[in-house]
Amino acid sequence: MEKLTFSNVVGFILAACFALVIGMSMWGLLVGDYMNRVSNEQTQHTMRIVGFAGALAALVTWWVQGFAAKRGFVVRFLFATFIFVLAFGAFGGLLRFIYIHATYPSQQDWTVSGMYLASLNDFYTFLLDMFLPPRPAYAALTVAVALFVAIFGPRELRDDDI
Repeated sequence: MEKLTFSNVVGFILAACFALVIGMSMWGLLVGDYMNRVSNEQTQHTMRIVGFAGALAALVTWWVQGFAAKRGFVVRFLFATFIFVLAFGAFGGLLRFIYIHATYPSQQDWTVSGMYLASLNDFYTFLLDMFLPPRPAYAALTVAVALFVAIFGPRELRDDDI
């Protein structure tokens, strides 16, 4: 088991702060998109889900970056981009699935196949809500996340760099 060191504690604090900032940024971008429209209760829940999904995706991206820590900058950047987009969609779909099943339990099919189909539906619905219409601000924030993680995230020196 790995010993708890000062760099581990600092890394955890940085990752938590990073996730908080990204979650608030994702939520803020969606609030800006809906600023001129009437905001109902469903829209408010969607905005919260986006914030939490962004924060969780940022944490997972930071944590999984250790697998690409010995690679060059371009590979770390592409890996972080891929993981963030994948985790954001997965967490968004999962949180939407949980919200709908917790809010409307009597309207759900609780069989295994029913829950599987509902989870697929929620995943695809979340992705369509996020990517249609295209939101350039989310693309820019995704690139910013990947750049930040590639530059400041977990890195290890290769044997030939020593």
